Amino acid sequence: MTVLLAGCTATTSQHPTNPQSVRATSKVQPTPATHRQAIKITVNGVRLTAHLNNSSAARAFAQELPVDLTFRNFMDMPEKIADLHHTLPTTGMPSGHAGTAGSIGYWSPDKRIVFYWGTEDYYEGIHIIGTFDHHDYKKVVRKMAKNTTVKIEKVNTNEN
Repeated sequence: MTVLLAGCTATTSQHPTNPQSVRATSKVQPTPATHRQAIKITVNGVRLTAHLNNSSAARAFAQELPVDLTFRNFMDMPEKIADLHHTLPTTGMPSGHAGTAGSIGYWSPDKRIVFYWGTEDYYEGIHIIGTFDHHDYKKVVRKMAKNTTVKIEKVNTNEN
Protein backbone atom coordinates (compact mmCIF):
# COMPACT_ATOMS: atom_id res chain seq x y z
CA MET A 1 0.00 0.00 0.00
CA THR A 2 1.38 3.38 -0.87
CA VAL A 3 1.22 6.42 1.37
CA LEU A 4 1.52 10.13 0.70
CA LEU A 5 4.25 12.29 1.99
CA ALA A 6 3.18 15.64 3.19
CA GLY A 7 4.77 18.69 4.67
CA CYS A 8 1.79 20.26 6.30
CA THR A 9 1.23 23.78 7.49
CA ALA A 10 1.48 24.53 11.17
CA THR A 11 -2.18 25.34 11.78
CA THR A 12 -3.92 22.94 14.12
CA SER A 13 -6.94 22.74 11.83
CA GLN A 14 -4.76 21.24 9.10
CA HIS A 15 -2.37 19.26 11.28
CA PRO A 16 -4.02 18.25 14.57
CA THR A 17 -2.28 15.91 16.94
CA ASN A 18 -4.08 12.64 17.43
CA PRO A 19 -2.44 10.28 19.94
CA GLN A 20 -4.82 7.51 18.84
CA SER A 21 -3.70 7.57 15.22
CA VAL A 22 -2.94 4.22 13.64
CA ARG A 23 0.74 3.35 13.40
CA ALA A 24 2.16 1.32 10.52
CA THR A 25 4.91 -1.23 10.74
CA SER A 26 8.30 -0.46 9.23
CA LYS A 27 7.71 -2.98 6.44
CA VAL A 28 6.70 -1.15 3.27
CA GLN A 29 4.07 -2.75 1.07
CA PRO A 30 4.82 -2.10 -2.62
CA THR A 31 2.19 -1.15 -5.15
CA PRO A 32 1.47 -3.56 -8.01
CA ALA A 33 4.41 -3.96 -10.37
CA THR A 34 2.61 -2.41 -13.32
CA HIS A 35 3.00 1.30 -13.96
CA ARG A 36 5.72 1.94 -11.39
CA GLN A 37 8.86 3.99 -11.98
CA ALA A 38 11.93 2.71 -10.12
CA ILE A 39 13.94 5.54 -8.57
CA LYS A 40 17.05 5.88 -6.46
CA ILE A 41 17.32 8.42 -3.69
CA THR A 42 20.80 9.37 -2.51
CA VAL A 43 21.12 10.85 0.98
CA ASN A 44 24.61 11.68 2.26
CA GLY A 45 26.12 9.03 -0.02
CA VAL A 46 23.58 6.34 0.98
CA ARG A 47 21.52 4.98 -1.90
CA LEU A 48 17.90 4.07 -1.19
CA THR A 49 15.58 2.50 -3.73
CA ALA A 50 11.92 3.35 -4.16
CA HIS A 51 9.13 3.27 -6.70
CA LEU A 52 6.78 5.99 -7.85
CA ASN A 53 3.19 4.89 -8.43
CA ASN A 54 1.12 5.60 -11.53
CA SER A 55 -0.72 8.65 -10.17
CA SER A 56 -0.83 11.89 -12.13
CA ALA A 57 1.45 13.61 -9.59
CA ALA A 58 3.98 10.75 -9.62
CA ARG A 59 4.13 10.68 -13.42
CA ALA A 60 4.69 14.44 -13.55
CA PHE A 61 7.38 14.24 -10.85
CA ALA A 62 9.14 11.42 -12.73
CA GLN A 63 9.38 13.68 -15.78
CA GLU A 64 11.45 16.12 -13.70
CA LEU A 65 14.06 13.56 -12.64
CA PRO A 66 16.92 13.76 -11.93
CA VAL A 67 16.47 16.48 -9.33
CA ASP A 68 18.27 17.66 -6.20
CA LEU A 69 15.94 18.75 -3.39
CA THR A 70 16.78 20.18 0.02
CA PHE A 71 14.94 18.37 2.82
CA ARG A 72 14.31 19.50 6.39
CA ASN A 73 12.29 18.46 9.43
CA PHE A 74 8.68 19.50 9.73
CA MET A 75 7.96 20.43 13.32
CA ASP A 76 8.01 17.25 15.42
CA MET A 77 6.23 15.22 12.76
CA PRO A 78 7.53 11.86 11.42
CA GLU A 79 8.40 13.31 8.04
CA LYS A 80 11.01 15.23 6.08
CA ILE A 81 9.92 17.87 3.58
CA ALA A 82 11.36 19.61 0.53
CA ASP A 83 9.84 22.57 -1.29
CA LEU A 84 9.09 21.87 -4.93
CA HIS A 85 8.14 25.50 -5.81
CA HIS A 86 5.55 24.38 -8.38
CA THR A 87 2.39 22.31 -8.43
CA LEU A 88 2.03 18.74 -9.57
CA PRO A 89 -1.27 17.59 -11.10
CA THR A 90 -3.48 15.54 -8.78
CA THR A 91 -6.14 14.60 -11.34
CA GLY A 92 -7.72 11.26 -10.49
CA MET A 93 -6.08 11.11 -7.05
CA PRO A 94 -7.91 11.06 -3.70
CA SER A 95 -8.23 14.52 -2.12
CA GLY A 96 -6.37 13.35 0.97
CA HIS A 97 -4.53 10.48 2.57
CA ALA A 98 -2.70 9.44 5.72
CA GLY A 99 1.08 9.66 5.61
CA THR A 100 2.20 6.09 6.16
CA ALA A 101 5.73 5.12 7.17
CA GLY A 102 7.75 4.37 4.04
CA SER A 103 5.63 6.51 1.76
CA ILE A 104 6.70 9.31 -0.51
CA GLY A 105 4.10 12.02 -0.73
CA TYR A 106 3.19 15.28 -2.32
CA TRP A 107 1.67 17.92 -0.01
CA SER A 108 -0.29 19.96 -2.53
CA PRO A 109 -1.20 23.02 -0.38
CA ASP A 110 2.48 23.99 0.00
CA LYS A 111 3.90 22.19 -3.07
CA ARG A 112 6.23 19.87 -1.13
CA ILE A 113 7.69 16.40 -1.55
CA VAL A 114 7.51 14.47 1.72
CA PHE A 115 9.37 11.40 2.97
CA TYR A 116 7.41 9.72 5.78
CA TRP A 117 9.60 7.84 8.25
CA GLY A 118 6.64 7.42 10.60
CA THR A 119 2.88 7.54 10.25
CA GLU A 120 0.90 10.76 10.01
CA ASP A 121 -2.86 11.27 10.33
CA TYR A 122 -5.17 11.71 7.36
CA TYR A 123 -5.15 15.21 5.84
CA GLU A 124 -6.77 16.72 2.79
CA GLY A 125 -3.86 17.63 0.49
CA ILE A 126 -1.66 14.60 1.14
CA HIS A 127 -1.16 12.66 -2.08
CA ILE A 128 0.92 9.48 -2.01
CA ILE A 129 3.18 9.25 -5.04
CA GLY A 130 5.46 6.36 -4.10
CA THR A 131 7.06 4.09 -1.53
CA PHE A 132 10.53 3.14 -0.36
CA ASP A 133 11.39 -0.46 -1.25
CA HIS A 134 13.02 -1.59 2.01
CA HIS A 135 12.85 -0.72 5.70
CA ASP A 136 16.41 0.71 5.53
CA TYR A 137 14.93 4.06 4.51
CA LYS A 138 13.67 4.77 8.04
CA LYS A 139 17.05 5.18 9.75
CA VAL A 140 18.49 7.23 6.88
CA VAL A 141 15.50 9.53 6.45
CA ARG A 142 14.87 10.01 10.17
CA LYS A 143 18.48 11.05 10.80
CA MET A 144 18.72 13.50 7.89
CA ALA A 145 19.99 16.85 9.16
CA LYS A 146 18.30 20.15 8.39
CA ASN A 147 18.96 21.30 4.82
CA THR A 148 20.15 17.94 3.53
CA THR A 149 20.46 17.86 -0.26
CA VAL A 150 18.95 14.68 -1.67
CA LYS A 151 19.35 13.47 -5.26
CA ILE A 152 16.35 11.69 -6.76
CA GLU A 153 16.75 10.00 -10.13
CA LYS A 154 15.20 7.34 -12.32
CA VAL A 155 16.76 3.89 -12.29
CA ASN A 156 17.84 2.80 -15.74
CA THR A 157 16.55 -0.63 -16.67
CA ASN A 158 20.12 -1.83 -17.35
CA GLU A 159 21.40 -0.88 -13.88
CA ASN A 160 22.11 -3.70 -11.45
